[in-house]
Amino acid sequence: MTRRNQSLDLLRGVAILLVVLVHCQEESTGGVPGLTWFAKEFGGLGVQLFFIVSGYTMMLTFGDRVDLAAARSFYLRRFFRIAPLFWVAIVFYLLVTRGRGITNFAPDGVGASDVLLTFFFLHSSSVTAYNSVVPGGWSIAVEMQFYLLFPLLIYLFRRRNGAMLCYALIALVSLIGQFIVEPYLIPRLAASLPASQAYLAEGVFTSWLPRQAICFGFGILLYDYIELKNRPAFGALFLLGAALMSPPQGAEVALLAALALGVLISNVSLSWMTLLGRHSYAIYLVHFAVVSFIAALFPIGLVPLFMLVTAVSLAFSYYLIEPRIERRFNRLGHALASAGGAPKAVMTVS
Repeated sequence: MTRRNQSLDLLRGVAILLVVLVHCQEESTGGVPGLTWFAKEFGGLGVQLFFIVSGYTMMLTFGDRVDLAAARSFYLRRFFRIAPLFWVAIVFYLLVTRGRGITNFAPDGVGASDVLLTFFFLHSSSVTAYNSVVPGGWSIAVEMQFYLLFPLLIYLFRRRNGAMLCYALIALVSLIGQFIVEPYLIPRLAASLPASQAYLAEGVFTSWLPRQAICFGFGILLYDYIELKNRPAFGALFLLGAALMSPPQGAEVALLAALALGVLISNVSLSWMTLLGRHSYAIYLVHFAVVSFIAALFPIGLVPLFMLVTAVSLAFSYYLIEPRIERRFNRLGHALASAGGAPKAVMTVS
């Protein structure tokens, strides 16, 4: 039976609220002590929650077969879900910034190569492009990188004893990435940059797939446990071990996965959170501009800014972005996938 998983939309709603909260905290003129602390410490985990949900969702929607037709269908649906709106965001933010990009991440402004890398989702490979053309765009690059690998992962997952190998591989990649990045790659890149721009080195490698792969792994694990009714104890140990050995956010990501497990098992839903979840991609892309615009108009505290940005961003998505852009391209992607004899998905989750 095809249906929408309400708990996944609720988790997306939580994720986008965390992301909006942390960016509102950065621009507000007055905060609430407990909420400000929470935003600084945990708001950034909203992106990791998106990655966990994405891993779960991909397992749900790939289909019953693992062959070229299934991979073609998967890529068509994912491409038309992500790329068109992201490309619109590139044009929008270039216009808003008058072609300079986000100067926090490109102090000298963006160039044609930065825009091209972003257009082709390769911007995480460049220190001047990874987050400078579209704010928050680094996470879209990570998603697209994982999409490239996912058909191979699900092929491995569905083989005999393949699930355990899949978890072990993700844990190993995560650990290797962590042990290479912290002591070697970040210091080397920071040393090659002007002293005033050394902070960009950490950001570039945050957008490196090996550092985020554990989140997708937890999403796959939750799918295995909830949808397939398995008890992948060794898989859980592999991922948990890798997470705990990857400070500072590893333990927080593991806790986030545990909380997501509780939500998904309970199958809980809240209508307003579900609404936010369904519009989370558009809200994610547009809220940076909304935050900056409102904060530039007048001084405003954290709570009113957070509420106003959430409402305005949702309104943009609900009345303009989703019906005019997302819905049309989603339908096109599904139509093209179906025309090629797409395998039936277990569940439809946007």
